[in-house]
Amino acid sequence: MDQKHQNFSDSIQSWKQRGLMVWTAIGFAALFALALYVLGILGQAVELLAIGAIVAFVCSPVTNWLEDRGIPRGISAFAALILTLIVFVGFLILIAQPLVLELTTLLKNAPSYASQIGAMAREFWQNFDSQSNPAVRQTVELVIERASSIGISVASGILSWLSTSALGNISSMANQLMVFFLGLVLAYWLAKDYPVIVRELAIIAGPQKEDEFRLILAILSRSTSGYMRGTIITSAVNGILVYFGCLILGNPYAALIGMVTGIFHIIPVVGPVFSAGIALILSILVDPIMTVWTIVILMVAQNVVDNVLSPLVMATSVKVHPGLSLIGIVIGSALGGVVGTILAIPLTAALRGIFVYFFEKYSGRQIVSPNGALFNSTQYVDEKGAILPEYDALDDPKFFEESRLVDQDTTAHIRSKSSIPAPKILGHDFSQLLFRNTQEVIKEPDKPSSDTVDSDSTKE
Repeated sequence: MDQKHQNFSDSIQSWKQRGLMVWTAIGFAALFALALYVLGILGQAVELLAIGAIVAFVCSPVTNWLEDRGIPRGISAFAALILTLIVFVGFLILIAQPLVLELTTLLKNAPSYASQIGAMAREFWQNFDSQSNPAVRQTVELVIERASSIGISVASGILSWLSTSALGNISSMANQLMVFFLGLVLAYWLAKDYPVIVRELAIIAGPQKEDEFRLILAILSRSTSGYMRGTIITSAVNGILVYFGCLILGNPYAALIGMVTGIFHIIPVVGPVFSAGIALILSILVDPIMTVWTIVILMVAQNVVDNVLSPLVMATSVKVHPGLSLIGIVIGSALGGVVGTILAIPLTAALRGIFVYFFEKYSGRQIVSPNGALFNSTQYVDEKGAILPEYDALDDPKFFEESRLVDQDTTAHIRSKSSIPAPKILGHDFSQLLFRNTQEVIKEPDKPSSDTVDSDSTKE
């Protein structure tokens, strides 16, 4: 009887746990739906925050660099913001006019291009398909005709929007400009005050979690900043190289091809393939011979960027194995589409760094090595050979101070196993290296003055 009662109680407990899991999943789904609903309502607020965060992200290194040279941080942040705006507006002025002209020309010529494609397809079937199934030929011709019709209607719709709707939505454009302006104001305050904001958030996290909070924030900052900054630079250079190459070639859509190449280069793996396909279509409509040279220009520019420029600008980013990158891209694409694909590699690098820190901290084993695969990185130790997991995770001993995520009077000199000769080590305790205002700065012993030496020799 007792055994049956015990079994019944265990069964009830098991069902309670299952019910709790089900209701927990339902609760998370409801919270997710509510978050999407709130984001839909607060769309402009999210847009404002995104603009401010991205611009502040770009301005922060310049702000820190100017502050290091004695300029007050408020003035440094304002100068960095002005410099960013000048570069952005200059780029728009450089590319906007030819881009708009080429896009308008392409849309106007869309009907004639559609007719050319249809004529080329019919000529192909007449010359090379005398023995094939006529039904297949008719199906292909029907598909081409439908595609041409859709392309013509889309081009006409875009031209109509450019001529009527864009001018009719002046109030909406003014609203977007206001959001952009407020985003710039937010970017200034974030670039100026983010070291103080980080310190306050670390205090909220509590004394026991403060160090790890700052470390995780540093890993996220370095992973995303290094990768995204390098990606933006390589994408811009790739687009500029393609633009000037096509311009020299005489391609009437040089600016459009360069812009498409630069934008799609941001998307890992598949982006260059899509941009090459678009460039191929735009070039073949003009001249088949020009198509061949355009593909050559794309290949040369891609190889120069990948093999010469990328190793230089990506040297400051966290190393990620190609296998991990592909896995991260697949998962990011499944979860977040194009945005998830773009953010996949920096987030994978951040997760790798966080894993390295916690694994080495709690296992006492150093997983990174210069000859590693998944965890290829520099090994950092102290003067006694003890592992420094926080620096293994970051792979940059200067990042803490340079990023303003720690106090400026806190310094740490460590030794890399791969460095010859090794610098002197002044400390290895993570809680002493980082994040404490009350720390004493470790200094070299004061050398005796010449007067003291002379007085000692006189006494002798």
